Amino acid sequence: MASTRQIQQRKKAVDSISRVTGTLEMISTARYRSYSNLRHTIVDYHDALTTAATLLVTSREPLNHPLLKENKSGRNALFTLGSRKGLCGSYNERMLRLVKVHVAQAKANNRELDIYTPGGRLDSILAFNGIEHVEVFEDLDEMPTTRQIERIVNTFIAQYMAGQIDSLSIVYMRFFSASSQVAQTLTILPLPELIDDLMTRAKVIWPWDLAFEDFETSPEADTLIEELVRMLMHYSIQSCFMDAALSEHFLRMVAMRNATESADDMIKQLTTEYNRARQTQITGELLDIVGGTEAMK
Repeated sequence: MASTRQIQQRKKAVDSISRVTGTLEMISTARYRSYSNLRHTIVDYHDALTTAATLLVTSREPLNHPLLKENKSGRNALFTLGSRKGLCGSYNERMLRLVKVHVAQAKANNRELDIYTPGGRLDSILAFNGIEHVEVFEDLDEMPTTRQIERIVNTFIAQYMAGQIDSLSIVYMRFFSASSQVAQTLTILPLPELIDDLMTRAKVIWPWDLAFEDFETSPEADTLIEELVRMLMHYSIQSCFMDAALSEHFLRMVAMRNATESADDMIKQLTTEYNRARQTQITGELLDIVGGTEAMK
């Protein structure tokens, strides 16, 4: 049996861990609630933007714009969103499995795959598994600012319009609810695939018999579509970052809550062991006293 001093030291160490995990749970809970509230405020904007984009790409006379055409360069871009920090369960392992699927598919189809990351724990995991990335977008906030997202958008729009890539996809943890977070891929470019995906999430807020030709646009559609694409990409990338942050903080919140509860249970167990060891020690001391008294008679 461990001595009372050893038990006290273990109890003190577990108590310190419990304080840390409790603090991390509190921080993640606050950020989770903040991002969740922000997410609900942009739903209407998402629906309106998706509707406008749908009308543009479904016009009777197809618009002639590079962002609506398919490229055939044989090269694809993949943006991977892992967790910014650790202690969030199996988050990065689930992301890694999906990235491996993309790598295997690219290899099977003789296509080049350029992997980009915003930095974080997933970088080292990818490197450990022999998956190299082309570029790390440094200095991105957990929830990137408008200027930071514009930098990402401009980078990939320039590559796509120059015919250097055939597609841009984002691998991220999509947040459905508190009971469901799934690693998914969202295709950003070419534009029609993005719109098809977003329309499955949007509310039906316009009559189905409307068409692009029912509206007058200013400036002309060919000029308008590039700015609209930038706005749509900006929103989509922002949503992916938001879902990733929501999922990360929720999973960390759950993991830290479980860790705190386990630490509290361990403290209770150590307290019981300490009391038992202390009682045994006191009993031994009393027996020594009694034995010494008997010897003096």
